Amino acid sequence: MSKFIASFWSMSIILLVFVILTLEELVDGRTILSAANKAIIKTIKVDEDEIIDCYDIYRQPSLNHPLLYNLTMQMRPSMNPKNVKLDNFGTLQLTQTWHKYGTCPQGTVPIRRNIKHYNSTLSRKHRRPKFSHSETPNTLQPNDVIEAHEYAVIRVHGNFLGGQAKINLWNPVVEAPIEISVSQIWVLAGDSDDFNSIEDGWEVCEPRYGDYQTRFFILWTTDNYKNSCTNLECEGFVHTSSDIALGCKFSEVSTFKGNQKDATFRIYKDPSSGNWWVELQGIPVGYYPSSLFTQLSKTTTKIEFGGEIYNDRSKGRHTIAQMGSGHFPSEGGLGISSYFHHVQVIDGNNEAKDPEDIEPYVSNPSCYNLKIDKKKYKWLWFFLWRSGL
Repeated sequence: MSKFIASFWSMSIILLVFVILTLEELVDGRTILSAANKAIIKTIKVDEDEIIDCYDIYRQPSLNHPLLYNLTMQMRPSMNPKNVKLDNFGTLQLTQTWHKYGTCPQGTVPIRRNIKHYNSTLSRKHRRPKFSHSETPNTLQPNDVIEAHEYAVIRVHGNFLGGQAKINLWNPVVEAPIEISVSQIWVLAGDSDDFNSIEDGWEVCEPRYGDYQTRFFILWTTDNYKNSCTNLECEGFVHTSSDIALGCKFSEVSTFKGNQKDATFRIYKDPSSGNWWVELQGIPVGYYPSSLFTQLSKTTTKIEFGGEIYNDRSKGRHTIAQMGSGHFPSEGGLGISSYFHHVQVIDGNNEAKDPEDIEPYVSNPSCYNLKIDKKKYKWLWFFLWRSGL
């Protein structure tokens, strides 16, 4: 009997050591041996609330979408738009904080692991109303608010292959847990239940991430937001970059009357493959295959640039949810108000150009606003907005 007990305890100790080593492999960046995680080549622990898994690019979860079973993966856009405006206005020394803790090998893609529990249905529900500002009736007055979503944007109508903007990075305050603040680009086509959208920018969204940090995000819908998908919450987006992770924090944001940080965001339809590429700081992050869409399988009908918040109206009042820097254009420009710089659309000839016949739209000017400063910034589009009470 004593030999049996000794053998039992020996096996228990061996099993315990194996479990501990396996758990360590999940956070130390070593190769994971578990058969259930063969697609994960490496794991990087950022902090107690964030882990990055480096997936084999050919075994990433998004490829489980039924329309992508026989996908021939495109690694980079076949060509770049002509006449794109680029400069060093604003600097972003380190794109995302997880880079400090490790890198994903070539041939893998970084995917943020969801550690904190969150209600993704709730966050999507409040991410966009059924009828977004893109579908606003002509009779809507400027001070009217649709389902507590508020906007300060410009619209450009036409058939385009995409758009880009250098967007100022801030960390706006939102009051209630389900509130959001967003600065982004919208690429749009269709109407009613066949409304398609691809969106790209930064957001503060506690329900999704479990904190109030400024994070890179993308979103798409093909049915007017009845079903929308942010980042990699569902299959569809084909991730190709080993350097940029969706839903991860920016390493630096702007400070009031201090250093300004920005990043160039681009949504671009490859004229050859038809895929909709998302780029950050000139890095192709990945793409939405054209086959996912109904209307955007062709071209856009409208592109929008600007900010959005979701105001929870807790306690029956407008909350302090900020947009951009939280300061009006009338208070000052660079270092005070938030900006969009080098705003361009990409036409059917694959040429980037300044937008024409723009249509500003501000849903609630007493709280949020924008202005276009052509003279001071040499005809480079400059957008500023703020939140107020």
